[in-house]
Amino acid sequence: MTDRRHVRVAPSFFDRLDELLPEERTATGKPSATDFLLHEIPTVIDRLAEDYERHTMVLTAAPEFRVMIAAGILIPRFSIYTLQAADGAVEIVYLELSYE
Repeated sequence: MTDRRHVRVAPSFFDRLDELLPEERTATGKPSATDFLLHEIPTVIDRLAEDYERHTMVLTAAPEFRVMIAAGILIPRFSIYTLQAADGAVEIVYLELSYE
């Protein structure tokens, strides 16, 4: 069995999540920030912890960042931007959502 990486979420991710999703699920069914945290993030964290390099790709314009593009349960597609910290941990720093 391989070692799992430690994964942490930066305050910048939560700031971005609050920009993109409402505090509560809307009447039209748009998920809330809490919905995203409960239903999408656990799988993301598991994938990043288990095999960071396989589940992400380097950004050409900013090679210190890697991005994970995923299909979600509530959000059709989303991108998670990460950095590898000096201690080897993965830090989730930014988010983009796509409803198309």
